[in-house]
Amino acid sequence: MLQHVREIKSKAHAQLIYGLEPWQLHHLSFSSTNCHCNQHKLGKMFSDGTIQEKADNNDTVHHEQAGRDNLKSASPPSLDANLVYDNDEEEPEIHTRTYLALLAMFTLNLVRVLALQGPPAVLSYIGKDLNDPVRETWVPNALSLVQAVVAPVISSASDTFQARKSLLVGCSLISFIGAAIAPGSKDIYRLIVAQILIGFGFATVPLAYCVPSEILPKRWRPMVQAGMNVAAALGACIGPLIVGALTRTNSHTGWRNFYWFQMALWGITALGIFLGYRPPKRHTRLDHLSFAQKIGRLDLPGFALLTAGLALFLTGLNLGGSIFPWRAVETLSTLIIGLVLLIAFGIYEWLFTKTGILHHDLFVAGKDTGRTFAICVGLMFIEGILLFSYIIFYPVLTTSLFETDAFLLTAREQPFWVAAGLSTIPYGYVSTKLRNIKGPLFVGFLLMTAGIVGLATVEPSHSTNAVIFSGLAGVGFGAPLILIISGVQLSTPHHLIATATAVTTSFRAVAATVFTAIYAAALSNRLASYIPSYIAAAARSAGLPTSSITEFVGALASGNATGVAHVPGVNPLIVAAGTAALKQASADGIRVVFIIAAPFGAVACITCFFIGDLRKVMNYHVDAPLEDLHAKNHHAVTA
Repeated sequence: MLQHVREIKSKAHAQLIYGLEPWQLHHLSFSSTNCHCNQHKLGKMFSDGTIQEKADNNDTVHHEQAGRDNLKSASPPSLDANLVYDNDEEEPEIHTRTYLALLAMFTLNLVRVLALQGPPAVLSYIGKDLNDPVRETWVPNALSLVQAVVAPVISSASDTFQARKSLLVGCSLISFIGAAIAPGSKDIYRLIVAQILIGFGFATVPLAYCVPSEILPKRWRPMVQAGMNVAAALGACIGPLIVGALTRTNSHTGWRNFYWFQMALWGITALGIFLGYRPPKRHTRLDHLSFAQKIGRLDLPGFALLTAGLALFLTGLNLGGSIFPWRAVETLSTLIIGLVLLIAFGIYEWLFTKTGILHHDLFVAGKDTGRTFAICVGLMFIEGILLFSYIIFYPVLTTSLFETDAFLLTAREQPFWVAAGLSTIPYGYVSTKLRNIKGPLFVGFLLMTAGIVGLATVEPSHSTNAVIFSGLAGVGFGAPLILIISGVQLSTPHHLIATATAVTTSFRAVAATVFTAIYAAALSNRLASYIPSYIAAAARSAGLPTSSITEFVGALASGNATGVAHVPGVNPLIVAAGTAALKQASADGIRVVFIIAAPFGAVACITCFFIGDLRKVMNYHVDAPLEDLHAKNHHAVTA
């Protein structure tokens, strides 16, 4: 049982107003009532001939002509059109080019979750095979660490350089290389390096959420995110099952073959994005800058402080209680230095820059904008707290009380992911239909919290109950992720959509790492007390001599069947009593994890009602279409 404690941590606008160049004052877009995919709109013409300037789409300057008068444009030959479908009231007709991009993003979401969920399912086998169970927790934790640190950098660069496709393909290829390195690992360190490389693909998760949202109407965003969540649930299902089946067949080559399978999927993903996602060139006011000048526009001081702070702080959390004691210099120094750097990052973003990672436009006053964004970030933090209490500790609960077979263990985890994949579509559909995320989000958090509370009541004889509560939590999980991401993207300017999404997902990764450490410490303390006392009391009551109790407790707690059989005075009745006591101690110890998590779910349920009204922005506007879109109704009439 104590072996599982070591495994626990694993599963674990840039500016609103810009001045215009002289040639831009004459550049007005063609607009008609039939086609609303307008070109490079630069401002809004009023009846008195004045122009109102505004920035959108990553500093792309727009302009709309009031009425039906069209002014001819004169733009430099190098400036092409930016496609924007702005008919807010009519549904556009989507074609193959867009659907192929969605398929590429679907594949990316599947493989990234498969990469996340697969190795933890057989982590003890990996640690044993590489002769380093103490450091095995770093295998899956490397992915979360890379995501938390690198995702904001990737997302900000994608907005500045308009390089979504290049970054998506490049990071997928890095993950391809990492997956190819892993199977040849002869020690834990090579595997950790491979996982770090795979983490770069995992760190593109904000872009995997952004691309589907920006190429389809805003109104559809909850449903679009639901589709991406189906891919994630599918990856969460097949990843553990595949690695479990392979490892059960051969504990040495099984998990290694899983990485070959993962490598193939990363290669398919990179090829799919390269061929399927073909965004037209989008121009911004930064186009005239050189590469070095664009680098200067990035929040480099903020990146440095955040990267160093998060890396050190999260590393300290992973060191404490496993490799080093919590009070060891190695643990405390990394924790304290990391925390100081994170505080310095917060002060810098607050007082010394307005256009950094925590762009001030994300927090503009208003219930429907800045407040909603902040609330969504907080809700994502809580979602991470709840989700990782299940992801990491439900397998520990199952192994301790009900099942030890690698494949059957992963099979018992499937009700959660199957329920999540099936329920996420209704949540997305209702939210899209009602143009509201508050109600469905509340229901999701309520059911997920109910499942967590149910898991806190599981006893050694409640095998069926554990599966039922797992499925109930999964039904709830179908809502929070997709609706929180939709809320973030609907409450922020499009030119900051990737940055805002990255901030949100990074908060989730931080919550997962921090609370995994908290859960692990609480569980470790309980087990250290419960296991000896429970077993000793049971053995004594069953008639074991007092002189043999210490030896019996040590052998039984470590799973040493041979040692148990050789304890003086032991008999089958005493062994049965001790085994039952061990399971009860494990159940009473593990429930503390769910007891800690449940109150946060209650807070989330209440917080949902403070989200602003997003109905006015849930329209048919498309921020960055991949094709020249036309209203579906008009197309039907003209046809």
